[in-house]
This record gives sequence, structure tokens and C-alpha cells, in this order.
Amino acid sequence: MIYTQGNNYHFFLADMDSVARFVATPLPFYPIPLKEIPSLPSVSTNPIVFPRFLYSLSYNRQSFEPVPISTPPYFQSPIQKSEWFQKPKPGFSLTKRIVGGQKQNPTNLYRSKREKFNQTKYLSLRDIVNPEFDEKKVLETIDSLYVDKKSKLYLNRLVAILFSGTKEEELKIITNLFRFETDFAQFLNHQMFTVELIPLIHGIFLQEILRNHDERFFRYILPRLSPPVLDVVRKSISKNKMNQIEKSPSQKPPEGEDLISIIESELYKRFARNLYYEEGQIYTFREYGEAESKEIIPFESSEKFDFCMNGDFLSFFGKTKTKLFFKTSEWIDSIRFDLFLTRKELETNEFHRLPKDLILEIPYYETGLFLVGAGITKDKKPFEFSLLWFDY
Repeated sequence: MIYTQGNNYHFFLADMDSVARFVATPLPFYPIPLKEIPSLPSVSTNPIVFPRFLYSLSYNRQSFEPVPISTPPYFQSPIQKSEWFQKPKPGFSLTKRIVGGQKQNPTNLYRSKREKFNQTKYLSLRDIVNPEFDEKKVLETIDSLYVDKKSKLYLNRLVAILFSGTKEEELKIITNLFRFETDFAQFLNHQMFTVELIPLIHGIFLQEILRNHDERFFRYILPRLSPPVLDVVRKSISKNKMNQIEKSPSQKPPEGEDLISIIESELYKRFARNLYYEEGQIYTFREYGEAESKEIIPFESSEKFDFCMNGDFLSFFGKTKTKLFFKTSEWIDSIRFDLFLTRKELETNEFHRLPKDLILEIPYYETGLFLVGAGITKDKKPFEFSLLWFDY
């Protein structure tokens, strides 16, 4: 099962063999400004987790509206019985409660720098190029495209990558491009998903789209298609169908429903790949290490902190005046922490590809309301957790 619904989060356990396709629209249950909520992709080939309280979701012909955050009762509450502990969601372990962090007093830890991974999308020519094209044919087709010289240069570089080695080698090269060549990364991520790539693509993809497109809208957009794209469109449908389209009345389609927009969005949905690349550094800790990296962390009492989690993948390690510390118990592919400063202010921290026994730090605000979070382990197991320090 690729989709799992938690109490506070949506989980997609995607991989290259089980691609997740969904529509997530920023629609927060709480009055958080929309401009502060990132837009999510429509396709994922890596595990992805996002909050139910910030997005509406359409997946597999189902719609899921935003819901308020749900947490177990605070440990000092007289009402201790809760479905959190008695009836876990399908696919999740029983919820466990631990009051207070593992460390309550100043403790030695060993600090290290770690590359911070970012997640993005790119379009691999390997996925879209007609398999009947050899390298020469691909280059000739690119030369005929109605795109600017800079885009053609980038596409030619991608062709060299495509025909130079394996998928793994391509991924390594593209990852380095995102890390070190900003302009190229911008092209791959934002400018490459264009209808002008149609002459490169094998026909089935286009035929599926053209088959269901309204003839009136089709007629309206025909004069706006570039000659190379129009030539491919004509070859992708029958002559009778094309005659009907050219004789049909022209009608301007609603915004976003014209043929160009549909093709470009379908390109993104069907062919975009997830990519993790290094972007900056973060500090993490372990309970062992080299002497020169040792430092005293001023942990203080956290006896009023209530940490609840389903499973044994993460633990609350402790707090200082300005930081919260968590320790991984398993390898984790993706994890996010959502700290509500007020009902309108949210601070999110995301991490990817974390090994076992790693200690993370995130900011702590004494006046903050609560923290909820979720993650997916390397073994594709979803989990949720919460950290409370007030009884509402």
C-alpha cells in the first residue's frame, strides 16, 4: 500500500517502482498565511510526508479535507484513556508515552557537521526520449525545437549525460549540477517542463492527452503551437479527427485547461523525478566521538515534557533553554518537525537520510504551543509523534 493516512499527516511510501501521484492544495485548517505554505509536487518517487492540517489532498479518486491537529491527552490530564493508545491507525504501531527527556542535566556530546539534504524535481531525458531515437537523432530534434539558445545548450549537455552511462551515473551527475550550477538547476527544475519538448517524446503519452481534449479548446490552441509541436500533434491523431478539430468552432478554454497547460502539467506529473542533493550543513550530535569534538550541552529539567510516539524510531533526548534534541533509533528517510509558535505561526524543520543513533537539534521557544511531527523510515514504516509541555 503506497498511501497511509495518519492522525496528523499524509504518508506516501513511494519508490521508482511505485510512483505516487496526488494533488495537494495548500488549504490550512489553522489561519496560517498561504504564502508561507510550500507548494508540493504532484508526483513523487521518494517517500514523502506532509500535514493534514495544512493541505487538502486528492488521491486515487478520493478527497481528504484538512483536519485539526490531534494529540494524546497531556500526561497530567485526569483523562488518560485515548484512542491514541488503544486503537492505532492501520499501518502504525501502538503509541508509547515517555515523560521527560533522556538527559536532565548538562551532558557531554560529540558534535559533527553533516551535509543537509534538500529535495527537488528534475526531468530526465532518459524517461521521455523516444526509445527509437539514437544520440544523433535526439540532437537533431533538439536543434529544431523552438527554445532559446541557452536551453538548447542545457539540453545538449543532458543528451551527453543520457548516452554516457547508467541511471546511477546520471543521478550522480545531476545531483552535482543542482549543488554547484545554480542556473542549470533552475532550468532543470522550473523551465524544462515545457510543451516544446513534445517532439522528443514517444507518442503514447501525447495520444492519451489528445484523445480526451475538447475539440473546441483544441481548435483554439492550434495556431499557438510551434511548427515542430504541431507536426507531432498531427501525427498523433487520425486525419479524420484532425479534420473535425479544424472544422469545429473555436472556444477559449478556462485558465489552466488549455492544451499547452495540460501537456506541461502532465509532463511534470508523469516524468519528474525526486532528487536529494546537498545544500549547506547542519550540526548533529552523537554520544560518542573524537575528543576534540566533545562539548557540554546544558540540558535542563524536562519533567513536564510529554513525548508520545507510535513505534521506537525516535526518542526525545532532552532540552536546553533554546533547543530541543531528538535521537534516531532507526535509519530514517524523511522526517519533519512542526512547532506551533501560535495558532497562526508555524516553524517547520525537515531532515532527510538520517542514520541510526544520530541526535538532532531544533529550535525551542518556551512560549510555543506544542510540537507534532512525522517521518518514514528506510524500511518504509510511517510514524507520528507529539511533544507537549502545557495542558490545554
